[in-house]
Amino acid sequence: MKKVLLLGAALVLGLSVVAQSQLKSHTSYKASDKNAIAIDPLPTTQGSTVVTPRPNPVKSASTVTVLTLGTSANGLGWGYGGGQREHLWADQDLKSVAITHRMGPATATSPPSYSGYLAIDHSINYGATLADWKVNFQVHAATLNLTGSYYLDAGRYPQGGIYNPAGNTDTANAYLVYHAASFCDINNVGSTAPTWGGYVYGRMKWSFPPADSIKHLDWYAPPPKRDIPEGWTVTPLAKVFALDKNYSYGNGYDNNLYLQTGIWNAATSDFDYTASLIPCTGALGSMPATEKIQADPSGNHVWIAAIGCNGEGTHAFDSTYYPIFYHSSDGGATWGPAMSVSLDGVDGIPAIKNYISDARLAQVYTTVPTRDEIPYTCAFEGDLTVDKWGNPHLACVVCMPGGGFTIINPDGANYPLFDSTAAVFDIFTTDRGATWCARMMGVVKHMVGAFPSTTYPEYNRCNISRNAAGDKIFVTWNDTWVTSATDNSAPDIFARGWDLVTDKLTNNSGQDAGTNATYLSDVTQNAVCGDSPQLTFTKADNSSLIPMVCEQLTSFDMAQVATFKYVSDFRFRQDATVNDFTIDAAGPVWGSGCNFPVGINNQVVTTTMTASVYPNPVKGVANMKVTVPQKGSVTIQVTNLVGQTVMNLTRNVESTDTFNLDASQLTAGVYFYTVKQGSQKVSGKFIVE
Repeated sequence: MKKVLLLGAALVLGLSVVAQSQLKSHTSYKASDKNAIAIDPLPTTQGSTVVTPRPNPVKSASTVTVLTLGTSANGLGWGYGGGQREHLWADQDLKSVAITHRMGPATATSPPSYSGYLAIDHSINYGATLADWKVNFQVHAATLNLTGSYYLDAGRYPQGGIYNPAGNTDTANAYLVYHAASFCDINNVGSTAPTWGGYVYGRMKWSFPPADSIKHLDWYAPPPKRDIPEGWTVTPLAKVFALDKNYSYGNGYDNNLYLQTGIWNAATSDFDYTASLIPCTGALGSMPATEKIQADPSGNHVWIAAIGCNGEGTHAFDSTYYPIFYHSSDGGATWGPAMSVSLDGVDGIPAIKNYISDARLAQVYTTVPTRDEIPYTCAFEGDLTVDKWGNPHLACVVCMPGGGFTIINPDGANYPLFDSTAAVFDIFTTDRGATWCARMMGVVKHMVGAFPSTTYPEYNRCNISRNAAGDKIFVTWNDTWVTSATDNSAPDIFARGWDLVTDKLTNNSGQDAGTNATYLSDVTQNAVCGDSPQLTFTKADNSSLIPMVCEQLTSFDMAQVATFKYVSDFRFRQDATVNDFTIDAAGPVWGSGCNFPVGINNQVVTTTMTASVYPNPVKGVANMKVTVPQKGSVTIQVTNLVGQTVMNLTRNVESTDTFNLDASQLTAGVYFYTVKQGSQKVSGKFIVE
């Protein structure tokens, strides 16, 4: 269990600031590491009618299909205190989905296992039917029972997905990859109360039964400190990143993030890992509430987003969480300085400073101050993606803080005409960090639920995904809209899409609001720990299929057996018959310089197609740069000297895009590539060493 974030000094400072404003009585939720619950006072505001939040209609366009997949000994691997990590993975080229989770108990279709064993349920055919899945596919077994009560190499809070070599469309050539916290700490040997610090990670060939697997134990021998990773991804440049806080129980946080980088080694068919520290100051004795890492479709632009408080920027209230971004333009090899984003105050984002209506603010405060004096905070979790232009998008719930890193309960009495103090936002930039913007994606009625008590709080789990091209993003979140509910313990999954090229968002019955994706399904009001993947699928009809998964709990208790439920067919359509993307995402209320399509690249319009491969000769993974006269799909074919096709790719190109070309599976020699779009084509050659 992790240490509580709130320190006495921070709490006293927060309360002293709040005391300057007269607040009406509200319940407040407090952050621990991962989020305890508390009751505290709260802050102040003044009216504006710039933005009026819309309710989330409680009717979905259609009822979704839900499949029953693997099991876990309990729900804590996904669910303890908002344990939002990268559990769900999708791969467009393989049309495959992977779900990483702890195992147990044994069933007729799963091997005997203990809760520290890990499985990756994985599928073909978009996971459309149960027959497309391999369920409870064990990828990690714990064997080091050196403490009596604990296995030191037990996998806890796992993350994972698929490593698919560039251009590959055959699952036989793909790998399942995982990374999890463990008790692999030299100080734990013989201990009856071990602590976190170690990692277990590895990869396994897709084949079934398992035939080719590699397991790694990363023993913790301080320094450095390490905790439980919350950021993880595989990038198009054949790299794995696992991101953690440099923190250990009893020793505190040392103002650094801990980053593991794995680079694919074609000779060993495994990732070679190195570790580095990234400075991330924790002001007022706090540390980041969460940290995420993701890459753009080229793999060159990698971003880290931490939700924390580093004392930088101008804020209306000291004890708040806000986004702290880091950017790498060289695939994660080097990192720029921290970019702290002010949500409020004179330098705050206009969309955030004005999303709460005058009427709602009057319910919160006896005397409502100016908009620049109103504090706002990110809640305790969020998720990150990066669009095709190399810009990050952070999805999180933005809400009003109380004293000392707390948030007030957003629930109001005016349901269903709900005017919330909390909303799901996409916080983004159109120029890689020079200007920061935000767009409200939906409002939140309840922020936290207890299963079955406050011991295991569950939050909204804002997840954000993009399509393979990186020009559409999708946000999902958990919320409870049952009229009689008093907390978020009967959640559905809500979803919203944004086409960045047309600058249109999806509608719900014509309204500027999210869609209840699980309404009237087998998990309606029971979609606990909802998750969506880094990537969504683009189907042949141009619809956007969004994989989703949640936990079904035994007796609604996180400590009991959990079963994983997969939503197989929720999608947004965009064709000549039905277009779900109709809401204008632009406008002055969302800030200046914040509108898509993005013009930051200043791309030169060309009338001819060009293509190149670099470096050339190729060792392992190379880059292919393609420029087209008009946006659209291109086909890329690679052949050998005797004319045999060794690789086929299809990619969407806006103007100029760079794709990775994985030659690690090719024998040394000369190869030819042909890129086609309509009647145009361009060819060239490259050498594999």
